[in-house]
Amino acid sequence: MKKIIILIIMLLFVISGFGFADSKKPEESKKSTKRPDMVTKTYALKYTRPEVVIKALQQYFGQFSYDDSSNMLTVKIYEDNIPKFEELLKQLDVEKKKVLIRIFTVIASQEGKTGAVQNKDLQQVLEELQKVLSFKSFRLDGVSAITVKDGQHRSQLLLSSHSPLLLRLGDVSIRGEKQGQRTINFDFVLRQKTEPFVMKDGNLVYETLIESETSVKEKGYLVAGVSKIGNGDSLVLVINAEIK
Repeated sequence: MKKIIILIIMLLFVISGFGFADSKKPEESKKSTKRPDMVTKTYALKYTRPEVVIKALQQYFGQFSYDDSSNMLTVKIYEDNIPKFEELLKQLDVEKKKVLIRIFTVIASQEGKTGAVQNKDLQQVLEELQKVLSFKSFRLDGVSAITVKDGQHRSQLLLSSHSPLLLRLGDVSIRGEKQGQRTINFDFVLRQKTEPFVMKDGNLVYETLIESETSVKEKGYLVAGVSKIGNGDSLVLVINAEIK
């Protein structure tokens, strides 16, 4: 009988011990889930804009403010987010590579004969193009150039041409790391002023000739598009890109 009583007492002690252990768990859990303090930090950006950082990394911080004139970004951020945020910020705030884009406008005709072009690479492109398209001759209309940056959202220029042409470039991005094997991605719209000229809201109206998203190999030449311009002739747009 004594043995039975002792066993019952021991069993009750073990059960009550488990109860004490369980009662401590919620308190310990509270301590482990408590977040570090939120602090305010300011960063002076060198190469990128505050808007770019906010769009790319806002998941790491809460409230923010920035000053366009000084390129300063202030954020409220949890202390445990700071290391990862600053690591990504260093990768984002770097000097962007420049891309020199050359634009060649070429008139393709059913008459005449193709003359010599000083640019040997372009000459080779036209020779290959003549094998594909049913035109008798190609004539260089104009050469233009613009320098853009990797990541640049929008840019435009009036082309050197006998026609009033406007080229808009957008979302320029360099793909690849190895020099000589990279590609330049972008979208573009080639527009021509309407004839007779038409005004809308005080601006000249342009009609779209060619519009596309494309990519060109580093130092390569791309036939970006062909558009009819009347009299049986067509305008050929050739683009060359070089990373500086």
